[in-house]
Amino acid sequence: MSFIKVNGINLHYEIRGSGPRVLFLHGIGADLKNLVGIFNSPVPQQFTVLAFDYRGLGESDSPAEPFSIADMAEDAAGLAAAVGWDRYHVLGASMGGMVAQELVLRYPDVVDRLVLGVTNAGGANAGPQVIDKLDQMSTAEKLKLSDTRQDEAWAAANPEMVTRFEEQSRAAREALQGNPDFFRGFNNQVQAVLQHDTFNRLQQITAPTLVFGGRYDGSNPPEITRALADQIPGARYELFESGHGSWYFDPAAWQLIIEFLRG
Repeated sequence: MSFIKVNGINLHYEIRGSGPRVLFLHGIGADLKNLVGIFNSPVPQQFTVLAFDYRGLGESDSPAEPFSIADMAEDAAGLAAAVGWDRYHVLGASMGGMVAQELVLRYPDVVDRLVLGVTNAGGANAGPQVIDKLDQMSTAEKLKLSDTRQDEAWAAANPEMVTRFEEQSRAAREALQGNPDFFRGFNNQVQAVLQHDTFNRLQQITAPTLVFGGRYDGSNPPEITRALADQIPGARYELFESGHGSWYFDPAAWQLIIEFLRG
């Protein structure tokens, strides 16, 4: 394990691969142990990838005080500088796309190319504000939020997948609740997402930018990701045939992302 102190926080990070540099920023609740992560994607085969555990989760420190998306962006930029990276591409998905927005707005000179996936800018671009209400939502509601194709008819036709989703959700919730540091860190991330708002500043972004969404994403629907792209001068917009997270399993999505990063 590699650790470095940034902004008073011990951050756990990894660097893998070879080629141009890419800083990856993952979604809420995720850490480097997640199998569905950047290091199991095609990106490290063509790029040098830096990824880390946000403050509050994984092996990084979990401070007692609340933190913001901007704080996580400062951690990301500080980590990159600490490992000797002066310029790099940034790829952020979901909450990581929010962190990426703050990073490029605060440090425009370090970002070569920017990819924002299945995310929003908050404020007028926030989309459904339900992340703090997931525990009160039914399994059917959560499935449809992830992918609008997963409606009642889909659930009735795929009971084994619904059961698997329920088991995974229960295990994740119990793991969080069983670790006070993680539980606090996750709740701090939730509040950071709810308070995020970069929408009126996005026109300041000058880096070549790719924004992508999922046609069936119920949490960041196409009109939200499209409006995000429209705020960024010259941004390219792509809509994948996916839900919120299933784009990760689409080889065509990775091919497009890699081609864009290569310029």
